[in-house]
Amino acid sequence: MSSDAFSSSIRPGSSSLYTRSHSIYGIEDRIVLDIGSLYIKCGFSGEPRPRHILPTWSRQRRSQASDGEAYCISSEFSELYELDMSTRSSSNYNAFEQRLARLLHDIYYRLLLADPKSSKVIILESPLLPVSIKQTIAKVLFQKLHVPSVSFTSAHLLALLTIGQTTGLVIDCGHLEMTVLPIYAARPLIPFTCSSPLAGRAMNARLRKLLVDHGRLILPSTLHRSIAPRTHIPQTLLTPDVIEDIKTRICIVSPVPVSGDSLSDPVDLWKDFSAATDLYHPIATTGEGKSWLFVPGWVRERAAEVLFENDNDDDQKSVVEAILDALCKVQPDIRKPLVSNVLLIGGTAMLPGFRTRLHQELLRVMRSPTESEKRHYSSVLRLHQYLTFADENGGDVFKSNVRAWIGGSLAGSLKTSGPEVLKERWNGTVPDWSTSVLNVGNATADVQH
Repeated sequence: MSSDAFSSSIRPGSSSLYTRSHSIYGIEDRIVLDIGSLYIKCGFSGEPRPRHILPTWSRQRRSQASDGEAYCISSEFSELYELDMSTRSSSNYNAFEQRLARLLHDIYYRLLLADPKSSKVIILESPLLPVSIKQTIAKVLFQKLHVPSVSFTSAHLLALLTIGQTTGLVIDCGHLEMTVLPIYAARPLIPFTCSSPLAGRAMNARLRKLLVDHGRLILPSTLHRSIAPRTHIPQTLLTPDVIEDIKTRICIVSPVPVSGDSLSDPVDLWKDFSAATDLYHPIATTGEGKSWLFVPGWVRERAAEVLFENDNDDDQKSVVEAILDALCKVQPDIRKPLVSNVLLIGGTAMLPGFRTRLHQELLRVMRSPTESEKRHYSSVLRLHQYLTFADENGGDVFKSNVRAWIGGSLAGSLKTSGPEVLKERWNGTVPDWSTSVLNVGNATADVQH
């Protein structure tokens, strides 16, 4: 499943070669898993990148060829889990458990080629990940794969370790939700966490709507695609996997649009001030020949507007509102060090121009707030002079989608992680900030720091 970009590389003659081959079957090398709703990143501690990034809607099957090589068959695009699974029926949990068990079996036996009984596991977790999902992950690892121990560790904190800091404001822009977590002196300030569903999936929904309304389908023709007949795109063609592919390949985030008449249609303004190029995206249709989706340039750069829109909805905050709300919640004396070290992680944050746009939006609110913004954020508006993104001058040494995993790899190599749950003591519960870690440790596990 993985490309060469995510393959482990060991230089000939490297001093780590013997150590790696000697300890790969022991508990010295921990398995690091970042289990997201769309992708699972997996690999060994001490390595600079994940061995594999596995889509959760894929399947590994044994080929019929004599060599017996495994290959990947993609199934229907769907999320591995939902954040509101606690309100759903038991059948949803059973389906999630079965899917997760199959994926982890493939990861261990067909991708990592590792014995699960011999390696401890570090699981990266979001602060708002439901306990029931954590319990299901632990159940699969302990009961089906028989791993010796599992450690759940904050993905935000691990990501911060990759820049050599222990204090900062970490924004995780994932698929299901966007989460802002202040961390001070290596302590996640979870009560001050802010989250919003305006993340990757919300952008997918906006992109789909824009393509239905403004995109065009070009069917196979002898004419060049620039002059070939165009029709409206049937909604059946815009499947979730097609939308995800378009988003990751050609979408960008535009700078703040030029101010116009407040009564004007924003679509007209986006069209007038767009600098992005119109593109053609290949798509499979029935019949012979190649079909294309015509994607207007302004659609490419404005699908992400949903992430920054302010609708005064407490349940659907923009990324800017979530950041400012988190800063307002924390104690005044730690706001400056937090805003001086802002770190973006997650797949949605990889969109070209996302960090620049976010920086501009934050400065706009802090320097020229509206009356409503003055009332809500008066205590943090003067922090604009200290606003700094942690890696903006150092280049993208670590991509934002794998930064948390790399932090987990670093923690594993240092033999440190979150509370460790041992298989011998586990009976169904896991440590979580919303429960008493002490009680969990006494009843079910040895909690080791």
